[in-house]
Amino acid sequence: VGLASPTGLPNLNVKESVSSPRGWIQGARAPADHSIELKIALPQPNFSVLERHLYEISDPFHSRYGQHLSKEAVEELVAPHATSIQLVDEWLSSHGFDEGDFARSPAKDWVNLRVPVALAEEMLGTVCEILRTPPSHFSFLIASIDKITDIPCLDS
Repeated sequence: VGLASPTGLPNLNVKESVSSPRGWIQGARAPADHSIELKIALPQPNFSVLERHLYEISDPFHSRYGQHLSKEAVEELVAPHATSIQLVDEWLSSHGFDEGDFARSPAKDWVNLRVPVALAEEMLGTVCEILRTPPSHFSFLIASIDKITDIPCLDS
């Protein structure tokens, strides 16, 4: 998921339009004080290198067959550029978050944080709604993101 409407960051583009799942019934707006978890993915500029390594070590006819990568080597390959991390940190800071308010994956390619619905709506430029699935009408809180945009992070 990309991020929408980051303060002070130019050149935002619509990445994807998302509609409600088929058969689900749109309900009321989510309570503003309800807490939700946001998961923010940063670009992994060397993912194709990781993919090449995985094919090589999985191919019984390749000279590297069975020579698995360490956890640290994989994390290094999926790590985002420092500039991408900085841009996301600045965006989070513009919404009042400090480093201790969120968690990062070991490779720093994912950021997880818990926020009230009202703040998530402001941060992402969206409206969160309760969607129900028939016939049980079991409720789910879903962020109905009208537009998902990219922060101009470095892809390569």
